[in-house]
Amino acid sequence: MPATMILGKEKIIPIIAISLLLVGTSSAIYVNETKIDKETIAINGIEYTVDQIFAIGTIKTITTDDGEKTGIALDELMYKLNINCPDCSSYTIKGSDNYQQTVDWDILKTGILTDYRKVFFPDTAHYLWVKNIVEIEVNNK
Repeated sequence: MPATMILGKEKIIPIIAISLLLVGTSSAIYVNETKIDKETIAINGIEYTVDQIFAIGTIKTITTDDGEKTGIALDELMYKLNINCPDCSSYTIKGSDNYQQTVDWDILKTGILTDYRKVFFPDTAHYLWVKNIVEIEVNNK
């Protein structure tokens, strides 16, 4: 009987070690992916902290195919920041990883910016959902 107990421990220890390595690796990847290098978001050339943006805007919850998301209503934010003719502009939303998407007012007015710097738009493809936002460029038409 002692031989089978040793054999059992020999199998369990590597499994535990591999599990710990996987948890550590997953944690490192998660921290690296969610890291934001910049502390502000430039909107129409002016820098704002996330706290400033949330103090300006109104909280809104939208329903997406990925569940409910809560953040600042982008349409109201553009009006409160005195963007010249927000409904006749397009918006290039840029992430810290250089990923960017340009959306028209019809899409932007449905979206939100979350406190973890991601934009969501209901009823749109996920490729429009930019994360780690560092800039929202206003393109006057």
